[in-house]
Amino acid sequence: MQDELRTKATDKEFLLSIIDNNFELPSNIDAYTFAQALLPNFGSTDSELRDDLSYMVLARGIIDKQLLSQERLGNLLETVLDDQHLFYRLGSTATDAIFMRSFSNLIIAALLFNDERNPAFDETTIQSIKRRLLQYAEQEKDWRGYIEGKGWAHALAHLSDALDECAQHPHMVESDRKEIMQQISKLASLPRALYNEEDIRLAKVPYHIILGHQVNEDFIESWLETCTPTRDTDVISWTRVTNSKNFLRSLYFLLYWDSTGAVLADQIADQLKHLDEVYLERR
Repeated sequence: MQDELRTKATDKEFLLSIIDNNFELPSNIDAYTFAQALLPNFGSTDSELRDDLSYMVLARGIIDKQLLSQERLGNLLETVLDDQHLFYRLGSTATDAIFMRSFSNLIIAALLFNDERNPAFDETTIQSIKRRLLQYAEQEKDWRGYIEGKGWAHALAHLSDALDECAQHPHMVESDRKEIMQQISKLASLPRALYNEEDIRLAKVPYHIILGHQVNEDFIESWLETCTPTRDTDVISWTRVTNSKNFLRSLYFLLYWDSTGAVLADQIADQLKHLDEVYLERR
């Protein structure tokens, strides 16, 4: 049965038929067993199988439709957080292992989103997720976006989605959200040029926290200071500053477009002006 399900899990036409049938699994397929059969696909270099089919079936056809019991949700979570999934060959760069790590973040995000509506995880579990995500964020070295011939890796964007769902979970408190925002400030100034809209995916995490008044204003003010590294003359330093400026610009516009965040948006604008003052006309 396991081999049969694994064959079905890699059958694109079969997966597409599930999607076309409003994400309904055939009645003779056990949802949890099929979810497990889908997991290896997230390490595939076939973007259609990995992204368009497997992720959609697992997230929308199994998790969103609440086909898993509380115990099975916990089992699935434990699996995607392990060394063969989120932490698979963590620290390696320019290898296909990034797909498994990156897409594990998306599965975690889907599980957290579902848990906010239909609680299955206790506070201890949510704290464990937060710790694992922050550990992953510190240790990941491969931040490629789109990989020619293999599709999106986009680990930073997918991690941002997971951190966003984690930060908004009811079991999170102010100190947890501060930890997450501190990690976001580090990610915003990575030494690798980010040009696949990672900036706005990152920015939505503090945006939601700020709009929800989930951390105090003094912390936000001091946190903003940490979002901009010192600009030296070397290329890596300039890359870090450029990434952080793009992040702050994205956060600025998210807050500016939302009237409740206008005051903070002005503070960010002042910070950006200070960074780019050298370019202002002096006549």
